[in-house]
Amino acid sequence: MTDEQQNREPVFNVPPVTVYLVAAIFIVHLLLTVTTPETFEWVYKNFSFRPAVISAIIEQPTPAGLAHIFITLNSHMFLHHDWSHMILNAGMLLAFGSMVERRFGAVRYLILYFASGWLSAVAEYFIAVPNIDVTLYGASGAVFGAMGATTIILVPRYGMRGVLTMIAVLLGLNIIIGATPLGTLLVGPGADIAWVAHLAGFVAGFLIALLYVGGRPIRR
Repeated sequence: MTDEQQNREPVFNVPPVTVYLVAAIFIVHLLLTVTTPETFEWVYKNFSFRPAVISAIIEQPTPAGLAHIFITLNSHMFLHHDWSHMILNAGMLLAFGSMVERRFGAVRYLILYFASGWLSAVAEYFIAVPNIDVTLYGASGAVFGAMGATTIILVPRYGMRGVLTMIAVLLGLNIIIGATPLGTLLVGPGADIAWVAHLAGFVAGFLIALLYVGGRPIRR
């Protein structure tokens, strides 16, 4: 590559699928901030992931109920608590999602992203207290999946010890913030950090990326 070609490289070279995901997250949140309170409440009631509702559907399954489960497994990833929550997830997705998309390609990246989000919601379903209407929303589970995949990508650069240290720090911070009152200070009253869902998403992304590389860390 010549110096002239290098100078023409864009400053923010984010791959397309990551751009579309971030744009979708931003647009959905923007539209919800300008809608009526009634519409806002209706969207979060019907498109967030609610374990108590899922349990009721599983006990008496119907085609409409099963469709609701599938829809909310996906739609909850595009809803956020407030602007800071949305911007944090979008920013992490730009950083980690870009690396995963460049390494594995658009299709495998989308599979990893959504599978991580689904499994994070399923994990939250299994730990939810019965008959308590917990509402799960946010792209965090899928974003943590991209983070888990990134650790596999970075093994050749930082070595197994460096990557294991990074994993320990990321997951340690996730547990400390999510399982202590510190999380309330960050997200504000009325919301909690779903640290178990984050952990499940991270593990899912890590394992899927490991599957992509054939069970061996990527070489340079």
